[in-house]
Amino acid sequence: MNAKLKEMDLTTFMLHYCYTCKDAHQCDTERKCMDCFEAKRAELEKKQAADPTTKQLLTYYAL
Repeated sequence: MNAKLKEMDLTTFMLHYCYTCKDAHQCDTERKCMDCFEAKRAELEKKQAADPTTKQLLTYYAL
């Protein structure tokens, strides 16, 4: 398990990803859950990189 995943609160992760996941029943082992969490985290980081936040845009415009 990587360091970023360890820092995340497991309960929050499960509420955000497992509770709303239609395939949650397939995660029958801890390893499968961790792999899913990692995939979701990577997907979220990729989306955030492609979609800048208001703060990032304002900083860019101020330059």
